Amino acid sequence: MNDVMTRQEFAASDYVRNDYEYNTEVGTFEAKLVMKAEAHGRKLRVFLEFDDGRKIIAPVYWFNGYLGFREIPNGSRVRITYMERASGVFPGKAEVIE
Repeated sequence: MNDVMTRQEFAASDYVRNDYEYNTEVGTFEAKLVMKAEAHGRKLRVFLEFDDGRKIIAPVYWFNGYLGFREIPNGSRVRITYMERASGVFPGKAEVIE
């Protein structure tokens, strides 16, 4: 399923969010795309399970095409690259693998 939850659907859902944290490491990681939800300010929240077991929430933005995550089906395996920016470490590239 390739659903993107709206902010209202996400707020009303029973989805456990406390298990997820932001990645602060620069590098490339492989993960399973668990789900996606819209966020304030034309952002998309992407929930990932990294291969090392970490549960990561990644903000992706409209101005970089959401890194393609709007079109990637939930459950897909992805390779996501985090880059250092002036304001911190953020996803800069994503691709489907396997």
